[in-house]
Order: sequence, then C-alpha cells, then structure tokens
Amino acid sequence: MTSTLTRQQRRAMQRHAAEADRAVEGDRRFFARWPDRTYRIRLLSQAERRQVEIFQGKPLRPEPDQAVFTVMKQLAPGVRMRATVIGPLESIGEELTDAEAGSIYESYADIHPAIRQREAMMRAAVCQPRGASQDGGGR
Repeated sequence: MTSTLTRQQRRAMQRHAAEADRAVEGDRRFFARWPDRTYRIRLLSQAERRQVEIFQGKPLRPEPDQAVFTVMKQLAPGVRMRATVIGPLESIGEELTDAEAGSIYESYADIHPAIRQREAMMRAAVCQPRGASQDGGGR
C-alpha cells in the first residue's frame, strides 16, 4: 500500500513523532528486559493513534466496550513488526504470556496477508549478510 501524505498531514505526523517515539522506546526496553519474549501487546499511545488516523485518512472508531492496541513481534533485536488492532476494553492492564500475545499477533497476521509479506521482507533484510549482493552473484 502506497500513500502520499499532504504537507499538512506530514506536519501533523511530525508533531506526534516525539511522543510516538517514546512509546516505541518503551517497546525496545520491554524486549531488552525480557529477552526471551517475542511478542508484546499494549495500548496504542495517543500520538501513535493520531498517526495511524492521519495515515489511514479516517479516525479509529472502536465500540464503547473496545480499546485500540498495538500488537508486535520482535523478529530480531531491534527489529519489530507492529499492527494496530481493536480489542476488548476489559483487556487493559492484563498481562499476557508470550504464547497468548503470540496467538493474537499470529491470528491477526493470518487474516492480513500484507503483514506476512512485510514480515518476510524484513526477515530477508535482517538475515542478508553484510556485503552480499542483491542478485546473489557476488560481483
């Protein structure tokens, strides 16, 4: 999916960048603290939510009994896939095991092929040895 943002939308994205970066830094610290974890689910920060809404061109509208979460999978240290999902409000504050969080992420990825495609591209980029040529010819 390719989206071209207007100048106004780019400026709005930038206004939310510092706060969104703090949430992403929290994710980095989470995985550094729990190196055996592969998955994480947390509430989407307000800044991240605004950025998603700008990018999608419409507001996220969960039902009154729902909340907006980000689900993520760490592919390698510092390399994470993220998706925005709407889930039950009652889940806020619930500590999920890695297996429970993984089940949610993988189920979401199973019904959204673009997630699997991006994951494969990221894995290929992370796993490609330094200095290897794109065509495999080594020239």
